[in-house]
Amino acid sequence: MKKLILILAVFSTSCSSGIYNRAPLKSYLETETLVVNYQGAFVRTLEKKNIKDDTLHFDFTYWGGWKDSKFYSSSDTIFITNNGVEQEFIYWTSEGDTIVLDIYKQFNPGTYDDDYKAGNKGKVNVVIPQVYELANVMVALADNAQSNWVKEDTEYHKRVLAYFAPYKSHPAIEKLKAKLSAGSYLNIRENSAAYVFDGQRIVKSGTYAGFRARDQFKKLLPLIQDFAIASNFLSFYQNEKPLYEKLESLEHERAQVKEAWDWLQNQFPGKVDSYRIIMSPLAGASHSIRLFENNNFKENIIFMSAPTLISKDSVSESIGDALALRRAFTEIDHNYVNPISDSYADAINDAMADVGKWNTKGSYNSPYETFNEYMTWAVFGLYVYDRFGEGDYQKVMRQPIDFMENNRGFVKFQSFNKHLLDLFLKYDGKKKVPELYPEMLEWVKKENYSS
Repeated sequence: MKKLILILAVFSTSCSSGIYNRAPLKSYLETETLVVNYQGAFVRTLEKKNIKDDTLHFDFTYWGGWKDSKFYSSSDTIFITNNGVEQEFIYWTSEGDTIVLDIYKQFNPGTYDDDYKAGNKGKVNVVIPQVYELANVMVALADNAQSNWVKEDTEYHKRVLAYFAPYKSHPAIEKLKAKLSAGSYLNIRENSAAYVFDGQRIVKSGTYAGFRARDQFKKLLPLIQDFAIASNFLSFYQNEKPLYEKLESLEHERAQVKEAWDWLQNQFPGKVDSYRIIMSPLAGASHSIRLFENNNFKENIIFMSAPTLISKDSVSESIGDALALRRAFTEIDHNYVNPISDSYADAINDAMADVGKWNTKGSYNSPYETFNEYMTWAVFGLYVYDRFGEGDYQKVMRQPIDFMENNRGFVKFQSFNKHLLDLFLKYDGKKKVPELYPEMLEWVKKENYSS
């Protein structure tokens, strides 16, 4: 393993945010085995003998608030806290070799002034932002983009490829391809939504500092700026504006997020002041959500694909609405489900200890993450039953059950979903979802330890 004198010199600079500008902290752990607890959500064990890199990067993104993390061994623990320092380093040593653990933290990425609060309280905003669409266009031009990143079977995608074909070899695309290969797709796509056009210039939004820790979009910004000007991106965006507005209206009309929002706030103690759905007609199936809180204002932010028109000739209007909503709902309710799960974290880890029985595809491979995926999708089932009735429920839930079990590998979802609904009906709606957790976890534990 190489010595790290040069690397340490490079990384010992101060933070660049201008907000948290104290010098990075340095800590030391000497052990062969190191355990990482990621913001209380899941745990990973690192064996030094299996690591070939001199530096490991850990990015702690602000999801629904800050939660402390820790790196620990049998003899020592280092806590990662909201201490005003964005970047810290742990030097992990044993037998003369050192690995640098480069830790980047995101504290409060949204700032809501009084004007923003007054203009957005109680609203669901659906937007296709300019810089966000620019990032999606550039990903679509990269020939190493994965299939689930880009929705290709549309006339819009064809127009994008035709218009931007002369700029496919621009240096910005080449640099982007390298970033995509390094695993930065979601970081670049989502952080782009923290930027806006000021004339032809791309500048930071006055509201959002960023959406994922260690902003990779910013690192490409000079080249992205040049690409936008060279390709006259804003002209393309303006020409496509009727499509964007149609998709925004369609999302409002079919998904009916406000109704789901009201239902969730009746079921759960958590309250939200506004919703912002950020989407692109190019975005594939990679969805995610944030809950930002600042200045006594909470905003639920959802990154998702644009809607697909569901034919009213083939399904009833209520079923079409439910299917359209599912895309957003199973992201939205993470911000209601996860805080409840946090208070049952130990019970979840115990009840779903043999996570391989519940999740066969390897993603979300901790009990906590797996349980939350089960619960958020099953809560969608409760909403469908409560709002549309049993007949439509049976028709709507075929698709989520099939998708969860056969596509995602959550192989017990049908029985999990049925048991949660049975509990909900048992109490005739008099018990809210958080009150069903103890009995739900009893059932999960029994299933987990059965043959």
